Amino acid sequence: MGKSFRGIFLIIILLILLIIFVVILSTGKFNFKKTYEPSTALSKILPRYRLIDLDNLPVKGDANHNGNNDSKDIVTGAKKQLAIKAKNIFIKGSTQPNYYKGGDPPQEWALNTDIIARAFKEAGFDLRTLVNEDIKKDISKYPLKAIWNQNVPDIDIDYRRIQNMEIFFKRNAQSLTIKFNPSDEENLNTWLPGDVVFFDMDRDGFTDNAGIISDSTTRNGAPKVIYNYIDPGYTTEANILGSKIITGHYRYP
Repeated sequence: MGKSFRGIFLIIILLILLIIFVVILSTGKFNFKKTYEPSTALSKILPRYRLIDLDNLPVKGDANHNGNNDSKDIVTGAKKQLAIKAKNIFIKGSTQPNYYKGGDPPQEWALNTDIIARAFKEAGFDLRTLVNEDIKKDISKYPLKAIWNQNVPDIDIDYRRIQNMEIFFKRNAQSLTIKFNPSDEENLNTWLPGDVVFFDMDRDGFTDNAGIISDSTTRNGAPKVIYNYIDPGYTTEANILGSKIITGHYRYP
């Protein structure tokens, strides 16, 4: 009887120890495996670390004659805005006006179109003037009257309205595919840094955001986009080409 009791007692102790061991494993306090950290050399071959080479893009223009191709300058301008992280003018609680004499808001505030215009200015393109001149050429192509009951162009606001900017790029830039497939290398190569992409973020059938393709990529090699939108509420860089509805894709000039 004594031996039987001791055997049962030993089994109970072993079961208790086993339960404790399982609990420790499940809470991550103990791990048989060493934490794996890839060597630095792998950063050259893993796509998640890849930056697209801006000096070897198939873009030859250099509008500001600084020795860089236009796309590189546009991305440089966009990244400066990314560093500023301007708040979106339409975020909840904002009392910031949407109209400014001279067009551009203070640097700490922006709409998505302001990020495009500021980035393009880095490359020598003044979208405020360019959009205004294009509207004057044929105002009927723009929805000034239909949307804002506007009979004449207004250089300080027209280029900041996404409907106008989208029409400007349709009329004056190279129109590219809106189908995005990161697993197709040929398709992926059509999405270059500096390209302007328009989105329908809330899926209501209307364009409501625009961004600039960055030179940084995701794990699968898809380029990220620099943009400013009410979500997250400031200028950001994110992987949205494959998750949002793309309504336009342009390369200027």
